[in-house]
Amino acid sequence: MITPDLITRSNRSTLALSILKDGQIVVKAPMRLSSESIQRFIYEKQGWIMQKLAIIEGNKQKYDDVISYRKFMLFGNKYDLKIANVKKIETGKNETTIYFPSGIDNDKILPKLKAWYKKQAKMVLEERVNYLCSKLRLTPSGMRISDSKGRWGACNSRGVISFNFRVVMLEPVIIDYVIIHELCHLVEMNHSKRFWNLVSSFMPAATSAKNKIKEYGFLLGLF
Repeated sequence: MITPDLITRSNRSTLALSILKDGQIVVKAPMRLSSESIQRFIYEKQGWIMQKLAIIEGNKQKYDDVISYRKFMLFGNKYDLKIANVKKIETGKNETTIYFPSGIDNDKILPKLKAWYKKQAKMVLEERVNYLCSKLRLTPSGMRISDSKGRWGACNSRGVISFNFRVVMLEPVIIDYVIIHELCHLVEMNHSKRFWNLVSSFMPAATSAKNKIKEYGFLLGLF
């Protein structure tokens, strides 16, 4: 029998089950629903749960070197980190190596890498957002770089779009998907059928990118 990691109760009228990116099983239940009913619900969903947990475990094994900071993702590729005689953090030309200045304390390496990622995200996203805005004829009122642990992007009611700095760790086509997704929220502030039709009209490969990005959920927990 599968045991949930967390059960929360509220005034909701239905049961809901979710699996977090770290594999935790969370159940949201009505206040007075019996434990037996919850267990029966989990039993009925166990096939789906096992499938999702297998995917999460597979991703952990596939990207264990990234999760443990032995390698670093950039544009969908894994990069080695090498201490070198350079003045600033930079990537090697035509190779997958990030060169890091020598003489910096080990406990400051990750914070400086995080700042470098944010700088890369700002440059890459500003350029790509401008290009896609002109192509799609959709214009946000502003753009921000965020440090969210829960989402890749967002669009608020004022038309300001924000993107997680970790987006630059993703493949270019998925970066475009995240941008197009948020730009479409300027038209549809929901995830209705009309919204997804709009996304697909701008990006025929949206469904593939939407499925692929789930593989990279673990990246949101880095740094």
